Amino acid sequence: MASAATHHSRTPRPRGAARREALLEAVLEIVGEVGAEAVTHRRVAEVAGLPLASTTYYFESKEHLLTAALELAAERDIARLHEFGVEPVATGDPIGVAIAALVDPTSATGPAQRGSMIANYSLLLEAARRPVLQSVSRRWTEAYLDVLGRLLAAAGSGDPAGDAELLMAAADGLLIEQLTAGVPGDIGPRLRRLATALVVAT
Repeated sequence: MASAATHHSRTPRPRGAARREALLEAVLEIVGEVGAEAVTHRRVAEVAGLPLASTTYYFESKEHLLTAALELAAERDIARLHEFGVEPVATGDPIGVAIAALVDPTSATGPAQRGSMIANYSLLLEAARRPVLQSVSRRWTEAYLDVLGRLLAAAGSGDPAGDAELLMAAADGLLIEQLTAGVPGDIGPRLRRLATALVVAT
């Protein structure tokens, strides 16, 4: 994500829906760089380069800020996922499409992409402590399981729902390992081996 300095230099200032989105982008930036505990109305306004009154106008609490930021991240990713779930039976390589749906967010390995992934995982983990985030987290997870399940069914899986859960869990584990180790890499081949083994086993 863009640095705080980049946000401050933006001109002209966004209005309406664009201003609200700029504030949520600032929330995601803060969570990705420092953590959810650092999110305050004042800090969000500073990072977005907007008046403090903007944050209190759109978001009455920290929980509202975090929930809306998670919703924004989820909506963007779910829209991307739906592109992979279109007519999966027609594709010649449904497993490859499933892997692409899982690893597409890692196609860019720069600091902005890394910050975005850290923010997403941090907010998903916050759902364990903040029930207000759980409905968004569930909706995001269900979107992945739906698309992956349909693709794995097209590949011949006898248990597409169960295989989708295992494949997604493996992808999350590998991605988190990369984030914590700070060593990016292509996890696609390992996920393909797993998906192929799951389909063959069922």
